[in-house]
Amino acid sequence: MTRGPAADAGWAAVQEVLDGLLADSDRLADELLARHRQAIIGGEDSPLPPEEAREYVRWIVRAFLGGIRERRQPAGEEITRCEGFGARHARHGLTASAVAHGHLLGHRELWQRVIEEVLNRSGVDPAPMATMFVYSLQWLDAVISAINRGFQVQAFETHSARERAHRQLVTLLETGPADGDTVRSLVAGLDLDPEGMFVAVHGRGACPGNHNPVPADYPETRLVQGEDVAKVLGRPVPGERWGIGAARRGLPGAQRSIVDAKLAYAALPDRGGRMDFADSWYLCLARAHREAIDPLMETTREVARSRPHLLDAVVAFADARFSVTSAARALLVHPNTLSYRLDQWQRLTTLDPRTVTGLAQSLYVARVPSPKA
Repeated sequence: MTRGPAADAGWAAVQEVLDGLLADSDRLADELLARHRQAIIGGEDSPLPPEEAREYVRWIVRAFLGGIRERRQPAGEEITRCEGFGARHARHGLTASAVAHGHLLGHRELWQRVIEEVLNRSGVDPAPMATMFVYSLQWLDAVISAINRGFQVQAFETHSARERAHRQLVTLLETGPADGDTVRSLVAGLDLDPEGMFVAVHGRGACPGNHNPVPADYPETRLVQGEDVAKVLGRPVPGERWGIGAARRGLPGAQRSIVDAKLAYAALPDRGGRMDFADSWYLCLARAHREAIDPLMETTREVARSRPHLLDAVVAFADARFSVTSAARALLVHPNTLSYRLDQWQRLTTLDPRTVTGLAQSLYVARVPSPKA
């Protein structure tokens, strides 16, 4: 930018205005903070100490006015301090958008004050306002970018630390007692209620909490508390595999729910999906012990393989809540045909699908695949 004698003279007058504002900068900063405390630092309940917040706002006002006066962009130390302020907000759980919004409000008011002072001063050429505007935007962009950068770095580090702590907690619950000092320390650090309800999820797909992809061959175990599991897992996606434990109370309950979730995961069909232990515990437990159970069902499986229409009739009968008419309608056959197939199933397998025991054992063959398959 070319600067002639007239431009320099005009800028000298602007500098006098900025010098006056700098002399009154602490009061200006305190007024800005009072008006926009909620946006800048999170309100009266902000975890940031009031003196720290006030000192930062005073500093940023002085730096902004001084930078425009000197016609320069923010320097390294100033950028570093803004990054630190963003990181401080992230550590205390405040949002990056709130921080940026607070700075925008403060910048707008401060800029309006500068313009008013320049326009109200006699003998000041309005032309230097274009130069002020350029540096003002540069400061705003650099400061908000630095704050966001510091915020994101700290947020990532905090998230990574929480993930490590969560994995350690799950490992300890899987391998040791639930009432250890380390377990309780991790629970407190993760803001979990040790006496509350826990639900474990085990599998892969959309990672709970941040929805990052998990490698297809790496199932993960998570503990959920105080949240809807479906919301945590996100929308179902093809190929995902999630076992969901029953909701259980306390840290011993969390241990049991982890076992539930892994049993449910193991019982998932080949196509994947989600299985809730609380709804399908009988299948989960049967699947977990299929190596012991399946030899007892060898004849029944052979009948199911050679005459699948008979097993289909049993499943339809169960799904229709033991109504022959409804089951026949679902299979598009006559009720007499459905009854005949149930009788045939009983004759060939010795399992009577009209009894609780016979139906349960028949459904085992339908729901739990053979370990030889």
